[in-house]
Amino acid sequence: MKPACKIVMGEYNRHGYTVLICHHGKVRTVYSAGNNPQDSQQQACAGVSLRQLRGFCQKTCREIAMERHADYGGITRVPEEE
Repeated sequence: MKPACKIVMGEYNRHGYTVLICHHGKVRTVYSAGNNPQDSQQQACAGVSLRQLRGFCQKTCREIAMERHADYGGITRVPEEE
């Protein structure tokens, strides 16, 4: 029997990004960061740009996928809550 595939995915918006892993039909958060350049766990009003956040999200997802021997499933921009 082939083992179930693990997939690492990311979601980002102007407030920060989240890395998710899907395994055996369950999705869980494995990493998250805000947009504050001094403290990734905090959000800043005028933090890093959306383009930079997208790059950070993609890089982090690829690194975590490699570490966990998982497939990279891409990243998605999610709408901000108003």
